[in-house]
Amino acid sequence: MSPSDHTSEPSDGHDRLDRVGDTHALHRRIHAYYRHSERGYERVLGGAKHFGFHPEGRRIDEAQARALLHEQVIARAQIGAGDRVLDAGCGTGVVACDIAARSGAHVEGVDIVDFEIAKARARAARQGVGERTGFSVMDYSATGFPDSRFDVVYTTETLSHSPDVDRTLREFHRILRPGGRMVLFEYSIAEPEAFSRREWQLFERVAEGSAMAGLASFRHGRFPERLAAAGFAGASEENITANMLPSLQWLRRLARLPYYLLTWPLGRQRANPNRSAAVVFCAMVEKGLVRYNIYSAYKPL
Repeated sequence: MSPSDHTSEPSDGHDRLDRVGDTHALHRRIHAYYRHSERGYERVLGGAKHFGFHPEGRRIDEAQARALLHEQVIARAQIGAGDRVLDAGCGTGVVACDIAARSGAHVEGVDIVDFEIAKARARAARQGVGERTGFSVMDYSATGFPDSRFDVVYTTETLSHSPDVDRTLREFHRILRPGGRMVLFEYSIAEPEAFSRREWQLFERVAEGSAMAGLASFRHGRFPERLAAAGFAGASEENITANMLPSLQWLRRLARLPYYLLTWPLGRQRANPNRSAAVVFCAMVEKGLVRYNIYSAYKPL
């Protein structure tokens, strides 16, 4: 399919996702999305908002897979006792609390959704890691932290909410110490011309409904260039879609019936982004249009 087969040129789709108004308007959209979705996240994923990591040749349940993903964060970022770590877009603190417990590091979590920060603090107290964690309502693109504060910065499927991903990366670079590590567990997509007209329309609806303003700018194989442009060294991209796919397929099984009964006939993907993502994105992942990656880099000395 050529770009002319689309209802718009590829750049138009990207621009539409990025033109979400000012930062405060986007923050309101993110807040509304998580307010609407919170009950489902709690019921289905125990408050987590990320996929699991399924090792090849071994069957495990979703709770085990999410714990293994946390271990992947620790291993890839080389997090150790005493490290000061930033969880950028921490949500209710599921990842931050587990990493603090497993590694002995001090994990600071920031998020713009105030009610999730309250839940993260309560979770840390319940899990006995209150002294090794801290949670603040804060924009990860403009944190206010001093230069070189952290040994590690990581994200788990949250950078796609940034309306200006390059600005966010520059902020991560600023607050990392020289030699500090960054690990991002994030998506990427194929070039828009690889999508059918209908696939691109559905992609846009789900991304907009989820307030993922930056998602269309994550392109297969090209993100390390953006890390280098932000000042990072050693930038790499590892495709771990095969390890994530069982989680997405599990969610699709849960969402398929209500999606085709209540969402698809009315074209209400924006209003039901999680249900739609489980069905629509799963098909796109299986076709190679959407991938799940680990991006790694460090701040030069």
